[in-house]
Amino acid sequence: MHVVDFPLHQIREAPWNPNRMDEGMMARLRKSIQRYGVVENLVVRPLGDGIYEVLSGNQRLKVLMELGVETAPCVVVELDDAQARLLAQALNRIQGEDNLGLRAEAVRTILTSIPEADLLGLLPETAASLTALASMGQQTMSEYLENWQQAQAARLRHLQFQLTPEQLDVVDKALTALLPQARQQQGDSPNARGVALYLLCKRYLESEVLP
Repeated sequence: MHVVDFPLHQIREAPWNPNRMDEGMMARLRKSIQRYGVVENLVVRPLGDGIYEVLSGNQRLKVLMELGVETAPCVVVELDDAQARLLAQALNRIQGEDNLGLRAEAVRTILTSIPEADLLGLLPETAASLTALASMGQQTMSEYLENWQQAQAARLRHLQFQLTPEQLDVVDKALTALLPQARQQQGDSPNARGVALYLLCKRYLESEVLP
């Protein structure tokens, strides 16, 4: 894995990538790039003939092209189709929103070569929402809507925090201490540390510490 500055005319968006941004988010991204430049590398894979496909950074690529930027820093990875889609799914859960139809298609493609158990360990889906996603587009409209609602309800949400090293150490120790209990109460969630954070917050709210 290495970082290279590529001319934008050599980089292509992935048409199967479900990650989307609304106009408001795109405007904020545009202002950020205008002010700070590209602070996060694009992730690309080679397609041949000097062309690269974006796995993470489709929206940044659009903005850079709009601004007339000529090159962008890219992390280059050598991946087959299934692994590329899996990496894109994992990376794109950080920002933006998914087009659920495209996400379902990507999940079905990934599942043809990667076991569901491995997929659950890498994506923020529960077993129920993964099944719902994978079956979309293969049923009647009523079944489609039912599965869509199930996938939306069951999908895990991401939280991001900025902590000092000292704060991070305290949080990490607290979550690690709660992991055994979290695993016992994990239910359909594949993320034990997320359950540990939930238990920690729940315990705090149930205490007499709050005013």
